[in-house]
Amino acid sequence: MAESVEELSGGQVHARVSDVMAEFGPQRLDARHKRGWRLMLRYPLLVRSAQRLIDAAPAITASTQRVMLDGFARRLATVLGELAPDLVVGNHGWLATALTLAQRRHGLQMPVLTYVTEPLDANALWAEPRAERVLVASAGARNDLVRLGVPATVVDVVGYPVQRRFRRAPTRQQARQELGLEDRFTCLVSLGAEGLAGRPAQVARSLAADGAQVVVITGRNRELADTLRSMTDSPPHLLVREYVEDMERYVAAADVVVGKAGPASVMETLAVGRPLILTAYAGINERRVAEFVEGHALGTLVRRPEELAAAVRRLQDAPETRHATEERFDALGFDRMSDGIGHYLLHYAASGRPPAEPDVVALT
Repeated sequence: MAESVEELSGGQVHARVSDVMAEFGPQRLDARHKRGWRLMLRYPLLVRSAQRLIDAAPAITASTQRVMLDGFARRLATVLGELAPDLVVGNHGWLATALTLAQRRHGLQMPVLTYVTEPLDANALWAEPRAERVLVASAGARNDLVRLGVPATVVDVVGYPVQRRFRRAPTRQQARQELGLEDRFTCLVSLGAEGLAGRPAQVARSLAADGAQVVVITGRNRELADTLRSMTDSPPHLLVREYVEDMERYVAAADVVVGKAGPASVMETLAVGRPLILTAYAGINERRVAEFVEGHALGTLVRRPEELAAAVRRLQDAPETRHATEERFDALGFDRMSDGIGHYLLHYAASGRPPAEPDVVALT
């Protein structure tokens, strides 16, 4: 969003991105929250159960968050009052609550928007009924918020923004050349901290043994990277990379991308135009992402590790299927979504209200 605003304004508008809880707010609460989320990701059933629990009583969820975040809201009102931006956009459920409290209780005067980062649904963490205005990527997310108590009149469907580097990624051949990869069928496996169905090393090795060039991105999971590199019987076409800054090149170099159904990484892959094989999902929001991918024939969800190699092999043996899938990506409209959101934010910053006829494309 920040990138689109600056590009569309010709550099006349500066967009500052801040992890405000870490920068201005209760650092200990922020750290505990992030540690807790990383821990919960190891137990997907726990994540989904927690989401169902908070959705069962949205009014209690909202009240609890207001009590917990009131001190942070007071601090935000002071800090943002000194910075005096033309517009504040929050992209976390806690920020929806804290920024609304800053306006309602603590004298924050500037306009505030909430952008719900879950592309296809929304849970009660986002459902602050007194929020000034809420932006969502899809009608499904809008319907969830309304069901959870947010007035329909303050919810606008604006689509999902993706960084320009993914929307303007190099061609497959260019990316392979830049990364020093062979020009052959390539499977990108993005593992990150969660691994892959409990058997990441075995799965990655089996894919490479089947004849594909396999590039494994382990993120900050150094232990997994060391395990993969230490395998004495590793196939020659198994390449391991840790945290990378140019993920768009690796996605562009691939014929298929394997990973978890994380919303941001899935949308970035779709923006590049590569089919997905999803191996797991944690929260209910990620299940909706997997359903979206399968429902639009942009990839598939495999339930067991032993199914993955067969799914990759089917794509490897059917280039016409891959090409047909890739032709469907442009219809998603990530360029229009990203630009439409940028225009919306610029208009709101200048006028304090949404455009009368916003040019947006929603996820459907």
